[in-house]
Amino acid sequence: MSAKVYLVGSGPGDPALLTLKAKDLLGKADAIIYDALVSGAIRNLCKRTAEMIFVGKRAGAHSHKQEEINRIIIETARRIGGIIVRLKGGDPFVFGRGGEEMIALKEAGIAYEIVPGVTSGIAAPAYFGIPVTHRAVSRSVHLITASTKDGTLPDLDWDMLSHTDGTLVFYMGMHAIPEITAMLTQHGFNPQIPAAVISQGTTANQKILTDRLCCFTRDYIDYAAYSPGLFVVGEVVSFAKDYGWMEDKPLKGQKIVVTRSLDQSSSLSEKLEQAGAEVEVLPTIYILPVADQNELDNEIRRINEYDWLIFTSVNAVDIFFDRLFAQNLDVRSLSGCHIAVVGPATTERLKNFGLQPDFMPEKHTGLDLANELSMAYPEMKGRSVLIPASAIAHTDLKKGLEKQGVHCKQLAVYENRPIAYEYEELRTLLEENCHWLTFCSSSAVRNFMSLIESYRLTPLLKNVRMGVIGSITAKTLKDYGFDFDAMPDKPTIDNLVNELIRITTNK
Repeated sequence: MSAKVYLVGSGPGDPALLTLKAKDLLGKADAIIYDALVSGAIRNLCKRTAEMIFVGKRAGAHSHKQEEINRIIIETARRIGGIIVRLKGGDPFVFGRGGEEMIALKEAGIAYEIVPGVTSGIAAPAYFGIPVTHRAVSRSVHLITASTKDGTLPDLDWDMLSHTDGTLVFYMGMHAIPEITAMLTQHGFNPQIPAAVISQGTTANQKILTDRLCCFTRDYIDYAAYSPGLFVVGEVVSFAKDYGWMEDKPLKGQKIVVTRSLDQSSSLSEKLEQAGAEVEVLPTIYILPVADQNELDNEIRRINEYDWLIFTSVNAVDIFFDRLFAQNLDVRSLSGCHIAVVGPATTERLKNFGLQPDFMPEKHTGLDLANELSMAYPEMKGRSVLIPASAIAHTDLKKGLEKQGVHCKQLAVYENRPIAYEYEELRTLLEENCHWLTFCSSSAVRNFMSLIESYRLTPLLKNVRMGVIGSITAKTLKDYGFDFDAMPDKPTIDNLVNELIRITTNK
């Protein structure tokens, strides 16, 4: 299959600013080659089977040279074919070296297309109420790179910049801000004009520092702490004082890693982002139906021979009904069967199919489900139960029911497959102000810890707090030598988010 490479801008950080075309391509691409500045929330939009290739590139800390990235893009296109997305922060043609990649593709004879993205130089100031142009205040905007290949300040026309009637936006220049200030003022720029350092604009961790241009000297602040960031100079910066519109939220400043599978991470990620957190989606597992579905199909055809159908996960619900509908059956086939679920999340998923469970335990574990169900329904003895579950699911529920004289069949309907990551990607994630790791299943804990141990990154977890959804996940975490810092009373996504907020804000 012939390949086509799309050079796609992912925007300035807020996933909501991703273009419709970019989102569509992420859902179709056979391979994604992405940068460090592309958020986990955006990567979560990628097709589950896409090959993910990390080329973590950031000013001052490049893990890949540009020539090497060009080679990776070309080799991936030739090896895989189909749709290849080169996903870049911001806009690929605004200091993103997209032009260099385009030239390399043209010379290699590989088809390509450019998908522009929202650039941070416009969007990040806007999130603080700063219009980079404004009638009678700023008649132009200049987007300027403050870094060269060797890391020094470019040889710019400082005299022209110092006498422009507009706004200056410097990219990739945190280390050079004192030198920029000196060069501008030396060439006649008004030292009293407003200026701002904007860090991680449009994200939950965005921050701004405004002052007069002359204040941004070498010893003024630790500029590295604001990277990645922009330096904005111009009268329009004064708008930030009265027109900033992003509200403070309880998890602002918290970087939280979500390890749920791609299919399930969106609900937790969205709620954390709504609370102000910077979310990194790091799915350690993906859910795959077992290759041979014949046994499940057979059990569905004889479902009326069962008295109870018990679901212990949303994945089991989804796969069971996929197979039910594949056989031209519908929920009426379950009319003679009672349904029990382990907890609220499974209940909500069941509702999507127009069904309410007949039973849900007070405590949401398999063993508690077995005990409470037998107490609520004394006639369970001698009854038949079907439990569609993961291939690695605990057997506590089955054994608990069998002790009560119930005939149980626990059937593996899906597998939890691990997802591999590169060393540099995990190291960067954990080293750069990671505040929380969240786990919603034992398999997520096991696969994450396996990755961390294989790369000998365990010491990086020392200062990271851990949140778990329930006691079973907490026990698995304990098996690896870690205690949880947050666990809700009831294992639901909403309760986990609320517990993270409570602990973070000390309320």
